[in-house]
Amino acid sequence: MAIKEMSELVGNGLARAVELMSVAAHNSYRFKDRNSVKIIAVEGEDLELIAEYCFSLGDMSPLAARDGRHLVQLMKEPCSLLILGDTRKSEFNYNCGACGYKTCAELNKAEEVESLTANGPSCMFKNLNLGIAANSAASMAHRIGLHCRVFSTLAFSALALEVITDVDLVISVSVSVAKKNPYFDRHEFWTKEHWDDIFNKEFPTYSRGFIGAIED
Repeated sequence: MAIKEMSELVGNGLARAVELMSVAAHNSYRFKDRNSVKIIAVEGEDLELIAEYCFSLGDMSPLAARDGRHLVQLMKEPCSLLILGDTRKSEFNYNCGACGYKTCAELNKAEEVESLTANGPSCMFKNLNLGIAANSAASMAHRIGLHCRVFSTLAFSALALEVITDVDLVISVSVSVAKKNPYFDRHEFWTKEHWDDIFNKEFPTYSRGFIGAIED
């Protein structure tokens, strides 16, 4: 008689769940039916690299450092990371001006600016498409019963490490089958003194330190 233990069932279930999340993201609504979002799943050693890189950003981005420490804890129980990305240029020809340029052609000719979080300037509708895909993946994770949270820090670290390539904009969906939901106690990685000292000082700017952005 073939018997599957709980650890095997949970591991196999997580792998299938991530595949279903990818399908949901892939099939989500797209402006002008352009499905250009790239999707990969990251586990194991690549997660360790992302955690280490996040932690290394402590001086620039305390938030990233906190999430790096958190990822180390997540990896102690089965978890996976879905990373979604897209290119910054527009193929829509909407000429809406939301990017700051009068036409899509002007945006596409503009000099690329690299920053910690993304490469720009970027088409608003590419960003919306990416957000819709990430929300669809997270919604599927919730329906299946996975612990789930959307992260920007883990995504832009994956971009910097070239874990995901040929994209300019990124977002990630972290999922876990831990014994308790691990996404609501991340404050444990900041002492009250550290919170008062750094977070409250740098959060209002929302440009440097909290997440990190373009160097002056």
